[in-house]
Parts: sequence; C-alpha cells; structure tokens
Amino acid sequence: ALAINDWNGRRHDRAAIDSALQSIRAEADLNRQAVSRYRQRLVTMADAMQRDNADTDAMRPCMAWRGWSGVEQPVLLDTAYEVAVVTQSLAKMPFSQASRVGEVYGAQRHMQKMYDQASAMLLADRPVPLSQCVGILREMAQGNSQMAGLYARVISAQTEP
Repeated sequence: ALAINDWNGRRHDRAAIDSALQSIRAEADLNRQAVSRYRQRLVTMADAMQRDNADTDAMRPCMAWRGWSGVEQPVLLDTAYEVAVVTQSLAKMPFSQASRVGEVYGAQRHMQKMYDQASAMLLADRPVPLSQCVGILREMAQGNSQMAGLYARVISAQTEP
C-alpha cells in the first residue's frame, strides 16, 4: 500500500512539474518575443537618432533629439513562475531544471530594474550629448538580446525525469 501511495505521489508530482514547465515555457516564449521586438525598436531608434542628428554637436535631453520615439517598456510576465513557486512545483523539479528557471526569472527582475534606471536617464530633462542617449539605447538593446537567449534556453530545455 505504501509503494502504491508513493508511486501515486510521484506520478502526481510529475504531472504538476510537467504542467508548470509547460506554462513557464509558454510564458518565456511570450517574454522572448517581447524583448526581441523591444530590442529591434531600440536599435532602430538609436540608428535613427545617429543618422538624423549627424550634423550637430549640441547637447539636449534625449527626448529632444530627432529620431526619438519613446521607451515604452515591454510587460514581462512572471505568473507561471510565481504559481510554480506557490504550488511547490519548482521545489519538486530536478535541481538543474529549477536552477535554469530561477536564473531566467532572476535575470528578468534585474532587466526590469535596468529598464527603469535607463528609462529615467533617457527621460531626464537635462541636456546630454547624443552619444550618451544612443549608448544607453544600445546597452538596453544588448540586455534584451541576452534575455532572449536566456528565455530560449528555458523554452528548448528538455524535461528531466
């Protein structure tokens, strides 16, 4: 009876883990798409700002440079991760899987803080050289590339027994 109960508990845990990973992968794919689109938008804006302002050495707020199109940040989801934590599905995963998932969502929290800090610099009403504005945009774009890679690793990871 104990063996059957143990087997049934492991089967239930496996189902919960599989469901959590399916939801996390779907969420990671949506986030990967969002950061990839945002990366392209930032690169396009940085290129336009450099191209459209090549004739001046003036200083102005980033928002005042020709080619500026705003920094509306993507909404990065974390509901599947939070549910996996609350339901203890993450705790029941093999360590390597749980570590991979935790790494991505930890990096996502860091990225969101970076969005806030970089956006504050870009939206400040103080004159700065064009190179500073473009540099911040390119740095943000690079961070989005790295996040897309992390999301891809979670999306493509095989489920461990």
